[in-house]
Amino acid sequence: MIELANLEFHAAHACNLYCAQCSHYSNFHAGGIVSLEEARANFDAWKGRLAPKRIAILGGEPTLNPALISIIELARKSFPNAEGLFVTNGFYLDRHPDLPRVLIDNRFRMDVSQHGRAPEYMKRFRVVCQQIREWRANYSDLQVNIRKSHRGWRQQYRMVDGKPMPFGSDPRAAWKICIQRTCTQLYKSCLWKCPALAYHAIMSRKLNLADEPAWQLFRDYQACPPSASADEVRGFLATREIPQCSLCPARKVPFHHADPTSLPMIQPHSDADCLSQN
Repeated sequence: MIELANLEFHAAHACNLYCAQCSHYSNFHAGGIVSLEEARANFDAWKGRLAPKRIAILGGEPTLNPALISIIELARKSFPNAEGLFVTNGFYLDRHPDLPRVLIDNRFRMDVSQHGRAPEYMKRFRVVCQQIREWRANYSDLQVNIRKSHRGWRQQYRMVDGKPMPFGSDPRAAWKICIQRTCTQLYKSCLWKCPALAYHAIMSRKLNLADEPAWQLFRDYQACPPSASADEVRGFLATREIPQCSLCPARKVPFHHADPTSLPMIQPHSDADCLSQN
């Protein structure tokens, strides 16, 4: 078995929020829902070969998927010894009344991400917190945390005329500060080094960036296919910085987005945004 720290799977590429600078590009609302058949194909491609320490089901917003419970159960069957993690913004927990019992039975912890303190957002997030309190009271074995995601948000890309554009960084420096460097993605039955690489094509199609020269390195990236040998997979997982890291920031730039429940205004770029981050 090939060991790795973390394996993440999108139950949905779509999201109900607009969190600017999302590292999964979910704020651009470019993707859809992952079918149960697609999930099964992804897991079947690697079960019995990979031994992740943790398997995470997330998105996008995974509770948008009506097949969410079946996907969680399938993930547990495919990776029986992994720690289970389910990540959600919590707004649609009421769509899945059986979720607490399924999480307990399949040994999944639930992290509910908080995405800011904007008044309109907090009005809705308090409803989420009340739902969590009720679930905790009714399911003593349920493991659930509130993840203060907004405290660690960073700039992931430059915004130029409303479109995300890359940096020009030293790859090693960018990799060293990357918050996604252990976030191996399982997508299209392949392994991807990070969410930015895995879901870039989805965002690119939505925003007509397919011919943008600045993103060519991302388009050139080759994910690790299930046909790869064990040595090739281990080599893929052991690789640190790659040329594509140069398109990500090399400095930790805190980012505070506005109300994530509202579509943001187009952000003008500044001269500082265009500077190389070598």
